[in-house]
Amino acid sequence: MKKIRDILELSRIGNVAITGFSVLIGTGGYVGSANIRLVIMAVISAMIIAAGGNAQNDYYDQKTDAVNRPERPIPSGRISPRWAFIFSLLCYLSGIVLGWLTGRDTGLVASVVTVLLWLYAARGKMMGLGGNLIIALICASAFIYGGLTVNNPVLAVFPAVFAFLMHLSREIIKDVQDLSGDRQSGAMTLVIRAGRKRALSVSAFSLMLLVSFSPVPYLLGVYNVKYLLAVILGVDLVLLPVIYQLLKNPLGVDYAKLSFILKIDMLVGLMAIALGMS
Repeated sequence: MKKIRDILELSRIGNVAITGFSVLIGTGGYVGSANIRLVIMAVISAMIIAAGGNAQNDYYDQKTDAVNRPERPIPSGRISPRWAFIFSLLCYLSGIVLGWLTGRDTGLVASVVTVLLWLYAARGKMMGLGGNLIIALICASAFIYGGLTVNNPVLAVFPAVFAFLMHLSREIIKDVQDLSGDRQSGAMTLVIRAGRKRALSVSAFSLMLLVSFSPVPYLLGVYNVKYLLAVILGVDLVLLPVIYQLLKNPLGVDYAKLSFILKIDMLVGLMAIALGMS
């Protein structure tokens, strides 16, 4: 039982669940009896690949996590690096196979995302802003994955763009949290290359774009008024103080708190989109 808990922690089951929900949102509500099996396969495929990516990321981040997060499964000794690597490979292979069984387009996306996950895990910390852009693109692709499953990827573009901007901002903030360990491991993140102030300005700008574009789906008639109310009250009004803090006092804020706020706000955003389609 303890080993199962360790595996779930290594997989970051909360993030994996968000990935599955994102795929569902990406279907745009077009989950009829004819394609329910394909949607289930796509959700499972995406979740398995996400679990593999999280495990592999921890495998490559051993040195950094030993400083920043020693309680995680690998640095704490609860799971061996070799086992974590094998687990990630099994997840990748299973997820890709399911992706191809779902369809040609989803199989292609599953394969490309797996390559990007591997690239990010192995080299993301050395790529500056490029690493943040890769992980934001990966997270956004879950919605496109859902749209492709029901042959209607157009409606998935809006949540994908919002997810990209939110994840880009949060990933930069997380890099600020990891600054000490990243420096010791020789990483070259945006924060290390440009400094905290400039990096957090990019993070704030990403959120500003998100807030600016959030009413667009309603104005275009894609989502209903319930989406507009939910996104303004539950997302935008939460992000505005975060943006202010990042710009006004970037060196004196609680980065862990901001990262948590953005993670919760992602869920609120998903619910707003779900309401907008109802």
